[in-house]
Amino acid sequence: MNVFLGDVIHLAKEKDGKVTYVTGQCSGLVLDERGDLDRVYIHGLDNAFWISQGWKFIDTEEEEDAEI
Repeated sequence: MNVFLGDVIHLAKEKDGKVTYVTGQCSGLVLDERGDLDRVYIHGLDNAFWISQGWKFIDTEEEEDAEI
């Protein structure tokens, strides 16, 4: 999955059997020293969403051949 600045992204994190979802426009991406995604920022929110803390991207793209 490719993520670019300005994309609408969907994140999820599970803890103690409960899932938290966050959706918003990507305003920042930070890579670690290996070049892997370390954290992501969402427009209007001051805190980062750290991949190492369990935040995962939810792929919501529909298949191109799907019937309407």
